[in-house]
Amino acid sequence: MFRAWARTLPERLGGRAVLAALLVVLVVALALRVWTATHGYEFRHGSDADQYERLAARLYTDGAFGIPGSENPYDFAPGMPFFAAAVYWLTGGVSPVTARVAVALFGTVAVFVVFLLGRRLAGPWAGVIGAALAAVYPPTLFYTSLFSSEPLAMLTVPAGLLALVWAADRGRPPWVWLVPGALFGLTAYLRPEYLLLSAGLALLAVVVVGLRRGVVRGVLAGVLMAVAVAAVIAPWTIDVSNKLGRFVPVSTGGGKALFIGTYLPADGIHERVKQHLIHQVRGGAPIPEARLRRIPMQPLLDRVARRYPDLPRDSALGRIGKEHLKHYATHEPVAFARMMLGKVAHMWHGAGDPSETVAGSALHYAILVLGLLGFALLALRRRWETIPIAWLLLGISAISGLLLAGNRRNLPVMPLVLAMAGVAIAAAVTRLRSREKT
Repeated sequence: MFRAWARTLPERLGGRAVLAALLVVLVVALALRVWTATHGYEFRHGSDADQYERLAARLYTDGAFGIPGSENPYDFAPGMPFFAAAVYWLTGGVSPVTARVAVALFGTVAVFVVFLLGRRLAGPWAGVIGAALAAVYPPTLFYTSLFSSEPLAMLTVPAGLLALVWAADRGRPPWVWLVPGALFGLTAYLRPEYLLLSAGLALLAVVVVGLRRGVVRGVLAGVLMAVAVAAVIAPWTIDVSNKLGRFVPVSTGGGKALFIGTYLPADGIHERVKQHLIHQVRGGAPIPEARLRRIPMQPLLDRVARRYPDLPRDSALGRIGKEHLKHYATHEPVAFARMMLGKVAHMWHGAGDPSETVAGSALHYAILVLGLLGFALLALRRRWETIPIAWLLLGISAISGLLLAGNRRNLPVMPLVLAMAGVAIAAAVTRLRSREKT
């Protein structure tokens, strides 16, 4: 059976040339990711990467989630700490380098998923081109060198989308909708804000399957997908909610995100909000950026939350964030809308150190433009896959406009952009070749 599968693999992927090119791309992707994983980036104390590393080590040594002395252990998404702790358990010791190498392996699988998505959208060579771009896209390498959840989310999000469009194909049994649900459930452990987007995709499943196969089958598809999402996160949700005495789907960072994201005086950007809060306490000239990054945000947020001492910190910050939202949206709507658009632009500006260089920034924007062209081409071809793609791209943009808008927020959906960039390039090459023949 395996021999038959291997013998027909080139034909199923698009031919021997496609398979050879894909293998080269995957080897390059793996080599680059393993190199960056073994040459870890020196992240600052108190950063998310630092917190994830400490959380993972404690999970492995004590079996507990949280950093000793921390009053808000569940502010952080648990996906990366649990992933790293599982790697430690399998390898028999705490080794951040080993965990990053495991991330590199999953990141290489993500490159293969980009190929599958591109092939689905516009044929095997579009998939190869998209995968080649993903293999060398600098931010994916940069975050592999960190103790970061982004490379894992760059696998679960496009894999979830691919599973969704696969499940919607005619002739699939209803149970296949459990697959995209499970993948987006895993995504919630990495990026909790995707729970809302997953709910929208479940509704899309109801509509798509309902139009093709009837209302009953449509509702069943959406329900199965939603059940799978809930089943994956349920153990964590139940445990954390019981410990805190209130419902917490994944993390308690939502209030903090809403407070920072609606803080108009500092444009809703994390570091600018930190600068503004420090100025309120100390006064004086602005702190240089390098020094500002080393200052922890938690004590500043604790001080803000004391406005409502009877509420848990996250609930207090969430309440203040809602007050900001109501006040600025009604009293300064133009400025507030401009801030939200500016945050979306900030989110799509890049991701990490490579995007700060001229070459890295140029490559990033070139990929964005090509991705938009590929999306437009697919829309002209009336490919229904553009609907869930647009939902994810616009949804994460809207969430970033309202909440936190760090550059890395775009990374989980960048595989979709890279696949569509492959569509655009492949279409341009085909058009040029057809002109040469005529």
